[in-house]
Amino acid sequence: MTDQAELPFYNKTMDKTVMRQLISKLVICFGIASTTNILDQVKVLGFQQATKASVSSSIDDLSTVPSKAWLV
Repeated sequence: MTDQAELPFYNKTMDKTVMRQLISKLVICFGIASTTNILDQVKVLGFQQATKASVSSSIDDLSTVPSKAWLV
């Protein structure tokens, strides 16, 4: 395990690269099992916040590539 000083609080927008780096750091510090639990909690939190904000998406919100329209 590691102390909190090595994993600071992130209160900013993260792109794909920063998320990858954070997940790698979590795996190194806490192992796969704890990291999956942490990521599941983050996922649930995201869904809860989206629900509170009344954000929804449907199949009509997704853009499709004309050549792949048969998949939808």
